[in-house]
Amino acid sequence: MRPPFADHALIKQFNEIKRYFRTYETGVSRDRMRDFRRFARMLLHAGYDVAFDFVGSVNFGVAESASDVDFVLYIRCENGYTGDCDPKNCHTLPQIENLILKTLMTEYVKEPYNTQVIDCINLGQLEIELQKPVPESSVAFRFAFYRSICRGVNLRVLRPFHRALLQNQALIEAMQPELDNVFQGLTRSLPHQLSFEKYRVRLGSSGVHIPVSLMEKIQNHLHYGDQQRTEETDCDG
Repeated sequence: MRPPFADHALIKQFNEIKRYFRTYETGVSRDRMRDFRRFARMLLHAGYDVAFDFVGSVNFGVAESASDVDFVLYIRCENGYTGDCDPKNCHTLPQIENLILKTLMTEYVKEPYNTQVIDCINLGQLEIELQKPVPESSVAFRFAFYRSICRGVNLRVLRPFHRALLQNQALIEAMQPELDNVFQGLTRSLPHQLSFEKYRVRLGSSGVHIPVSLMEKIQNHLHYGDQQRTEETDCDG
């Protein structure tokens, strides 16, 4: 399905960079996507209908054997709970984490690796926020952002929410200004910058020379926060 923020310049640039790296996808990246597709099926048999959105090296297709897997987890919390997805109020979250880390990873992966849930979205909460949308909705924005830049598994679970969001273009347009703040914070983050350097080095070590035009786009992306700060300083002056 079409990414909610597909027309935004920052999203376009990010996805263009990501697509280039994915043309050289590693076998490890494919294996880990395959692992999580299997996890999703097994979790469904256990009564949990979940979906995943991947960030980092799996998203860019450059994962190596020592790489962690960082992902957004989509679940529906128990007992009709429609608040934030956190361990205190949503026991489904730690249950899924334990199943992945302690059971599925140990029993079905030859070389277990570290995983981290970087965010969790309660689909019950998302459903309500999409029914009564407001631009300040944190959950709707996060969902739109992840679905615009990430790589997903078991997207069948997310399709009804994705479709509902696309049908509300006014909400999407109202949320788009927040992308500037998100990318400013992201590109000023040292881990984010180091990740891009690792991705570049990994391609270089396999004999791939990144085109100058793409390197310029990577630099534009990584220095976006600094550029915005400079513009703000100029305006103040």
